[in-house]
Formats: sequence, C-alpha cells, structure tokens
Amino acid sequence: MIAGAILVLEYLYFLLQLQNGSDSIQESLALAVKEYQSSGIHAKVNESIQRAFEEYGDNVDNLCPVFVHIVKENQLSKMLSRKD
Repeated sequence: MIAGAILVLEYLYFLLQLQNGSDSIQESLALAVKEYQSSGIHAKVNESIQRAFEEYGDNVDNLCPVFVHIVKENQLSKMLSRKD
C-alpha cells in the first residue's frame, strides 16, 4: 500500500538524519521496514484506508486529504520517539 511506503520512507529519512551517514541507506531502509512491520501500525493504516474508501468511494478529491491525514497521524518517527 502506498501509505505504508510513505511511512517507511518518512522513517528512513528520520533514521538517516539521526545516523548522520554512519549506516548505509540499505541498512537504514531495512531497519525502517522492520520497525514498520513490527509496530503494528500497518493494520491501523489499512483499516483507516478501508474506511476512507467506504465513505468516499473512488472520489480522489476527497480521498487525497484523508490519505495525507492518515499518514500524518501514523508517522513512525513521532510514534517511536514517544516510546523512548
């Protein structure tokens, strides 16, 4: 799903900023994917996307802002930094 990919890329960017180039992009990407998969967030994101389609059908004008909101609400960098 696109939202999952966006969340992984957002977290990858966050990791790269923290590491300041100490790890390779591949290692950081693998960690970002692992964190996304283990966070359980994908189930919440998929459920939110399903509800959006049920409510708005395929109306892109309505879906796009909803998808942006879903991604903003589920940013891994914010969620994981709150756990620390």
